[in-house]
Amino acid sequence: MNKRLREELEELRFGGQEDVVRRTHPRSWSDRLLALWNKELELPVVPLGLSFVILLAVAAASQLRSSDDGSEAADNRRELVEVGGNTYWKDDYERAVAAIENKDQG
Repeated sequence: MNKRLREELEELRFGGQEDVVRRTHPRSWSDRLLALWNKELELPVVPLGLSFVILLAVAAASQLRSSDDGSEAADNRRELVEVGGNTYWKDDYERAVAAIENKDQG
């Protein structure tokens, strides 16, 4: 069996020994940088994906909770006014009117 295998593989020759040794045992800084860049990373997709989804859910929930709390408190203090058939927040309307009056005076 060994003899037959040697006979079949006798015609094949590998000519990249120097390149393989240079990649596996880098000597120069550029070779070391290339070896570092060529590292293989095995990342488990399911746990990473699940943790990413959990982080997104937590961030979204905290955003919704903070925006709901802040906007309700601010909306409770704000007043609506109706001017010219349109409804505005009172503070926004007063700010816009003041800006127009300052523009006309200046």
